Amino acid sequence: MAQNTGDGYIRIGADISECMRFFDGLDVNKKAIQKNLLRTVGTGAKQATKKNLNHYLQRRSGMLYKSITSRLSRSGKSVVISNNADSGKNTAKDGRTARYGFMLAAGYTIEAKTSKGLTFNIDGKWFRCHSVTVREKDFVEPSVDRYVNSADCGARLDKELQEQVDYWERRITGGNSK
Repeated sequence: MAQNTGDGYIRIGADISECMRFFDGLDVNKKAIQKNLLRTVGTGAKQATKKNLNHYLQRRSGMLYKSITSRLSRSGKSVVISNNADSGKNTAKDGRTARYGFMLAAGYTIEAKTSKGLTFNIDGKWFRCHSVTVREKDFVEPSVDRYVNSADCGARLDKELQEQVDYWERRITGGNSK
């Protein structure tokens, strides 16, 4: 389940309790296993968001594409997907740097700086107006929701779970298992 936490961050909470029950009664580091499983979900969600970026945007911005990241939360119980591309200039009205991903997700208005207004060429015709409102396009949350509920996410979790089982089996038996 993906949840928008504001400021361009999406928090993913995946139910990995079934995977974790497998390790009940064993002498293993469950917190490390949980973090590895959640990292797998976060990596897949990040890749799905990058893959679907063209679907939501007319033209792909390289800076926005590269800024989509995933990381574990401090508690280690969820994954955070963020998109922190910014203009590098203090272009927002309140003097902050404009963050592209947050602006796209929340929507914004562009106003003319002069009385002449804004001029656009659309399909060979020139248009002039004093302000333009860009509708919100949340491109992270739908992609993450679709990925978390997909078979690909389940398959990646199964593969990571098997890798964790193999690792802890080697560790407990001292590498002497066949």
